[in-house]
Amino acid sequence: MEFYDAFHGPGMVPAIEGDVAYYVRRARTARGPVLELACGTGRVTLPVARAGIEVVGLDLSAGMLAIARRKAAAEGMRATFVRGTMTRFSLGRTFRLILIPFRAFQSLLTIREQRACLDCCRRHLAPGGRLILNLFDPRLEFCVHGESEVISRYRAARDPVTGREARLVVRRRVNDALAQILREEWEYTVRDRRGAVLKRGRRRLALRWSYRWEMAHLFELCGFEVESCDSDFRGGKPAYGREQVWVVRRRGRR
Repeated sequence: MEFYDAFHGPGMVPAIEGDVAYYVRRARTARGPVLELACGTGRVTLPVARAGIEVVGLDLSAGMLAIARRKAAAEGMRATFVRGTMTRFSLGRTFRLILIPFRAFQSLLTIREQRACLDCCRRHLAPGGRLILNLFDPRLEFCVHGESEVISRYRAARDPVTGREARLVVRRRVNDALAQILREEWEYTVRDRRGAVLKRGRRRLALRWSYRWEMAHLFELCGFEVESCDSDFRGGKPAYGREQVWVVRRRGRR
């Protein structure tokens, strides 16, 4: 958690480059309050608040929310943070725009959970309100059933104040092609400025991949109308193996 912002900052994840500026632009044109689900430490919520827009961030992690609140207080920004799950939240109000950035929707591993999230979103959107969410578009070679060879992919980040460096390395990946779920095991190491190991541990990640037509049908089933699906945050046309950036509108008045 200490290095979360560093690992997700500009340039660290090229596939989502420019997403924060994109969400801020969409929030400005929404002309009303914004809700971000799985807001984490406020990577998107705080820039939206900085733009003078009323925003609420929801996340399940109390630790992440504490960091987000400290960052908001340090800048004197008005942003509300709420602890909750994106499949069962009830805030007693509606929003003009709901955001689910950085593939957070893919942490919902079943159709039941996906529908529960979308149903909650629909109930919390004002008539004509929009939902924007981002997924990765699955590349078939990465979705082959079974255990993949050890992947040498890693990320490294340094804290400019303490000089500590953290490194994440993928140690294991197993794909369940039937359930469309990938499970990765990451090893992280934190070292001081002299290279001595301060902390070492492992974390697990599970994501469900969804295909474009699958998502289009899911949105229709849950009462949304698809406005667009781009392959990046610059309005790129849909493209295999890139990103899915969905903009959907709430249908109906109830």
